[in-house]
Amino acid sequence: MDQLGDSDLGARVAYQRANVHGRAGDLAAASAGIEAAVAHLSAFTPVEQCSVFLSRGMLALETGDPRRAIVSFHEAAALSEQSGFVAQAQMARHNEGYARYLLGDLPGALTTMAAAAELETDFSSAPTVLDRARVLLEAGLVSEAVEMLHSGAESIVGPPGDGQDQLRAEFDLELARAEQLQGNHDLASEAAERARSAFARLGATAWAGRASLAGLLADLERHGGHRGSESASAAARATSVGADELVRTATTLGDHRLADNARVAGAAALFLGGDLVGAQQRLAGRASQPVSLSDELNVVGVTAAVEAAAGDTARARRLLSSAARRLEAGQQGSASLDVRTARAVHGAWLSGLDLRLALAHGAPTVLTTLERWRSATDRLPSLGRPADEELARLTERLRLVRGRIRAEPDRDPELEREADGLQRLIRARDWALTAEAESAVPAPIRIREARQVLTEDDRDLIWLFRQDDRLCALGIIRGRAAVRELMPFGQAAELAQRIRVDLRAVATQHLGALAPAVWGSLRAAAAALDEGVIRPWRSGAAGLVLVTCHELSALPWALLPSLAGRPLTVARSLTGYARRSGTPTVDEHPQPGRTVHVSVGPSLARAGAEADAIAATWGDAAEVVSPSRARVLVDALASPGVVHVAAHGTHEVQSPLFSCVALHDGPVFAHELQPTGVRADHVVLSACDVGSATFRPGEESLGLAASVISLGARSVVAAVSPVPDEIAADAMVAHHRALSRGRSSDEALAEAITGTDPVAASFLSLGGRFVP
Repeated sequence: MDQLGDSDLGARVAYQRANVHGRAGDLAAASAGIEAAVAHLSAFTPVEQCSVFLSRGMLALETGDPRRAIVSFHEAAALSEQSGFVAQAQMARHNEGYARYLLGDLPGALTTMAAAAELETDFSSAPTVLDRARVLLEAGLVSEAVEMLHSGAESIVGPPGDGQDQLRAEFDLELARAEQLQGNHDLASEAAERARSAFARLGATAWAGRASLAGLLADLERHGGHRGSESASAAARATSVGADELVRTATTLGDHRLADNARVAGAAALFLGGDLVGAQQRLAGRASQPVSLSDELNVVGVTAAVEAAAGDTARARRLLSSAARRLEAGQQGSASLDVRTARAVHGAWLSGLDLRLALAHGAPTVLTTLERWRSATDRLPSLGRPADEELARLTERLRLVRGRIRAEPDRDPELEREADGLQRLIRARDWALTAEAESAVPAPIRIREARQVLTEDDRDLIWLFRQDDRLCALGIIRGRAAVRELMPFGQAAELAQRIRVDLRAVATQHLGALAPAVWGSLRAAAAALDEGVIRPWRSGAAGLVLVTCHELSALPWALLPSLAGRPLTVARSLTGYARRSGTPTVDEHPQPGRTVHVSVGPSLARAGAEADAIAATWGDAAEVVSPSRARVLVDALASPGVVHVAAHGTHEVQSPLFSCVALHDGPVFAHELQPTGVRADHVVLSACDVGSATFRPGEESLGLAASVISLGARSVVAAVSPVPDEIAADAMVAHHRALSRGRSSDEALAEAITGTDPVAASFLSLGGRFVP
């Protein structure tokens, strides 16, 4: 071409050669050809120019340079949009999102992919659905990813051999990974084998290796639960042999990521089988750094386990401490509580390993370890959410639809479907929001300072946690820390569930002659739990701070005999309690005086009287809003003071950020408090169930009360079970009267519960200790 003097033709030939080299695996030659094409873009038509930049971006992904890929895809998208090439624009934007995912920018990935999905084209959406599911898996939104993978796989129509078998197999491979994260090892193995068989038929050797690795990991976890057992040894041998074969195959193919992942799997297997030297050698053979946070944490976990077993527990714990900080950093880029709490799934098994190692070093080390992994969202910068008009519009529409559903005597399937669709759209948009860099960071507090707060408040602490099949706890009693093994975990969880069921029955059903029997069952279970969990500590302080594990959450603790009438705060951690406790300082809340806002929802016979009594208690400081409005309540929660909500409430187990309280213009959802945050000192949710929470791995919790705390409230009172209106009204008015006399939030609630019906024990004081 140079002899002909036709540089344009030369560029076009170079581009075609680059494509051939790329398919042959000669990435260096492919890169040179594409750069030659980029240097002579004028040789190409506008649509071809888009293809050149798309190819350049894909090659950058293949060579492990996602930053360069983003630049190329962005250029391709700009050219496509300028020329009106919608299909190319969609492909470029989607691929740019995938490159952002590889860099760990999950909100950026979801934002860009969502923008691509909004472009209407005739191309199949299945590949884009697959990529979005991969991002959701990395974000920790595992059940959502599983749902997306199933729906995406079902959208691929046609018989085997129709050219879609590679894509079907890739869906199965991601399903294997997702089921593994959920602990469904049998389903993971089945999906991995389907994928491996399909890839093998297609001659996709590297892909078949990835599927084989997924199957090996599922088998290892399914059979290798107890190190040293016969089943564990057999699983370890099989996985070790298979992993070594994969290392050789991947090395031959030049797939360094697969080779390194196989080395880590082999190391885990050898560790399980007791060959520590072999495990260390496999880990030392790794040639590259992990690409994703989940891979990085997996490497750290296996390395720490091996080092601890080899006797170097100090190095193991340093590695785990560093991993906890890395996970925390990976959570803070998002402006979505949903994503922040979900991503903790990738550190769940590391926290268990860290705690196991800490138990050999005494109570102070156990406390440090529990604090390290528990509720990282408490320590993260505030969300710093940007305003999002579309999200606000969708929320207003959902409020209207939910209000109509509540008002109609018969369920309307069309409205239900619309509400479900709106919730999906809202969650997807919420996931994509990135936290602003200037968002506020919580004031740091050291553990020794937190322990001093306990002493000053005259409070003891009991922190419950699971270790294998036992319920254990760390206690700080009169300033002294100790760790105890309390009772069989299954027995404790069974008692807790019995208490919840019986409490709901006495609160919601007319039991008649059965009432004494149900109350007897409830009190017996509460006494048994008290005997096994609280009494062994012989706590002597005026009050108690309790940190629960999720199996023992949402319990009416005031019904336990030794806690009756005693001030109690259920906290997320010791430092979380200490950070929120006490009287707000002038620096925190510079405006004079304290306001008391009262929102009254519809359809509550006693709500008006409850509001009037609270207003009379606080005098001119109180403002009653009836009929209530969502925007007014959100603004009140964003301001210092006391906020009381007397309304019907709902905890959504599957979608906890749609837990809500019902006001006159419709429900106020937990998720819509995120843009403004919560600055209220004390929030009283006189509503059923909204003190309940959905827990995620890492003991991260989501729900209305949990969100109010995460978003900045110092203290919350909320119920973990239905409470009859008249009982709730009496108890909450008594609570405010005690607060107005200067009693702290936990003291005021204990006094209120003691003076009303025992069902009022459903109300818990959560977060910190507010002192008026």
